[in-house]
Amino acid sequence: MASVVATPPRDGIGSLPPAADRGGGDGGGGSGWVQLLKAANDIEAHLLVGRLNEAGVEVSVLKDRTAPGAWLYGGSNPWAPVIVMVRRLQLTDARMVLAEISFEGPVADERFGRAPMHSWRTPLVWWTLALGLGLLMTGVALGRTAVVMERCDLPLLCGDAAATP
Repeated sequence: MASVVATPPRDGIGSLPPAADRGGGDGGGGSGWVQLLKAANDIEAHLLVGRLNEAGVEVSVLKDRTAPGAWLYGGSNPWAPVIVMVRRLQLTDARMVLAEISFEGPVADERFGRAPMHSWRTPLVWWTLALGLGLLMTGVALGRTAVVMERCDLPLLCGDAAATP
């Protein structure tokens, strides 16, 4: 039985695809790596690698460093796309796993089509609450400013004649 290993990138960046097995082997080719898909980010790639490993598919991942601004993260951008690669002989098995995942997932109508409809009152209540709190805080701030302005710490500058000798 083949060993199931998800190979992490060599330098944390994953600049080159994994090397093909050259020594030993059964012969007949098929040991090369092919791209299965491009995951949106590290999280999706990690979940997919786990699912493929569970099915006995050998997986390797490579970060796509061609995105604009990728240099800012030094190659460790967790939101960068990730290329998921599998052995050429296991490509059909990997595609079967992807089909199983899509079959088990929620139906598109449930995710997008049947979103609960909110009435027109909900935004009205939130806007009314926000404006009311804004007016209240503005009133409190102006009230505090008025209290501070009534007090005069330097009687000479306030025009108080009684404090002058």
